[in-house]
Amino acid sequence: MTLAYPRLCRTGRFGTGRSPLITLWLLAILALLAGCGGQKAETGSTAGKPVLTVGVFAQEHEQKMYQEVISRFEEQNQVTVNFNVAGDQYWPQLEAALTANTAPDVFYLGVGDIKRRVWAGKVAPINELLNTGDLNKIWPDALNLYRYDEQSDTLGSGAIYALPKDFSAASMTVNRAIIEKRRPQIEALVANGTLPFFPEVDAAGNLPVFTFTEFANLCKALTFDDPTLPRTAGSTKVYGTHLWEDFTLQPFIWGAGGDYLSADHTKVLFDSPKFIEGYEGFMKIVELGGSGSSTDETSGYLKFLAGRCAYFPCGTWDVGAFQAIEDDEVVNPGKSWFDFDVAPWPISDSYRNLSIAERQDKWFGRVDSVGYAVSSQSPRKDLAAKLAYTLSADEEVQRFLAKRGGQLPNIKAMAEGEYLSDSEYIPESRKVFVNMLSGQNGKRVPTTYTFNGMWHGDGFVSGLGSVWAYYEKINNGFTPMSVADYCKSIQANAQDLLDQAIADEAALKPN
Repeated sequence: MTLAYPRLCRTGRFGTGRSPLITLWLLAILALLAGCGGQKAETGSTAGKPVLTVGVFAQEHEQKMYQEVISRFEEQNQVTVNFNVAGDQYWPQLEAALTANTAPDVFYLGVGDIKRRVWAGKVAPINELLNTGDLNKIWPDALNLYRYDEQSDTLGSGAIYALPKDFSAASMTVNRAIIEKRRPQIEALVANGTLPFFPEVDAAGNLPVFTFTEFANLCKALTFDDPTLPRTAGSTKVYGTHLWEDFTLQPFIWGAGGDYLSADHTKVLFDSPKFIEGYEGFMKIVELGGSGSSTDETSGYLKFLAGRCAYFPCGTWDVGAFQAIEDDEVVNPGKSWFDFDVAPWPISDSYRNLSIAERQDKWFGRVDSVGYAVSSQSPRKDLAAKLAYTLSADEEVQRFLAKRGGQLPNIKAMAEGEYLSDSEYIPESRKVFVNMLSGQNGKRVPTTYTFNGMWHGDGFVSGLGSVWAYYEKINNGFTPMSVADYCKSIQANAQDLLDQAIADEAALKPN
């Protein structure tokens, strides 16, 4: 049976901010984002049929799509599915349900939570409930995120405890309309040697990968007052970028050849030279005046959506929202102020003498996932696993989501084939995402390797105001500290927090 999918609105899932003068269209998008929390979508119940419960968080357009999928699943399997969508409190609510043994038949499993869920006996090995040959079409690296061999205590091998809802990537995105407005200024920087090339894909298809200093200079040139912006933009000031550490510092650390943790994930590397180099490259944008202010009430995300930010992160889940603005001829006639594409993250200044072709495999962005798990207490495990498979690997479902900018296909052959060749898929440079998921330009989020993320959240993020006070030269209540001084000052505490996490994991592990 072919699904008759409706055309649905598209939304992103980055953080929000406040901008009362944003367009009515954008306000509608934000209202959808806010409205996702606490909604419950249920199909009708028929006496005598088995009932499955599904507990997830989802965007508005995903919810509507899933209802079609579930309706078909109900008809084909003579089952009733109660599809519950939670909001911001999804994870604590799930934790409470698992503790009370009232978890849904199907729920989300975080990559970093596999061991504790297995040890507590909360998730069923999904490979024992399905024909494992059917799983071979899923990205192997995505599937391996949910493998765990309990006997050898090895992640990445053994039983499969969830199927990926998505295999996501976060690249940079660029508003090409802003680039064109500043073409003369950028070409002057290329002419005097400040930049090695204009920020566009070259004739050979190579992406414009800049070093930290080059990117900071580019962002400075892209920071200007633009009186041609729509009156609803909230301001006429445009910035090169507006980044923040807990989500967007990672590519700078990796681009410098550094990392957050040692290879065995037992040592914090905040005070290592490569980490400091990457963080200094991140803050160089602020030093040169190419970034939005840390005290600005309008977030970088809203700046980007309003045509006030040239470069910003782009998750695979954000593409639909960005494309919707680009296609809206009423608010964006002729792509006059918003024309987006994806782009690479910057890399170390040590690569400044490399050609554009030689720079292609030197940058990295974060890849991540969340998966559909089956409750070990479900009385309908086979049906629950079948539903998880439908949501994760049904070809029509994957095609629908990818064509509307919700995610890349979980089916590897589809992602590397029709997703790249079919012009109905977006964005134009979507090969960036495929390269990230294939391993050339992608790395896992560091906190997914550890029992908890306190070494990063409490150990690193909590005091970042000191760094911003130093580089922005502002009084924000923190003691100003350079990147190097800050990283050295927090190293010991961060390591203590990681040591405690390792000890907590060992204490929880069954004998």
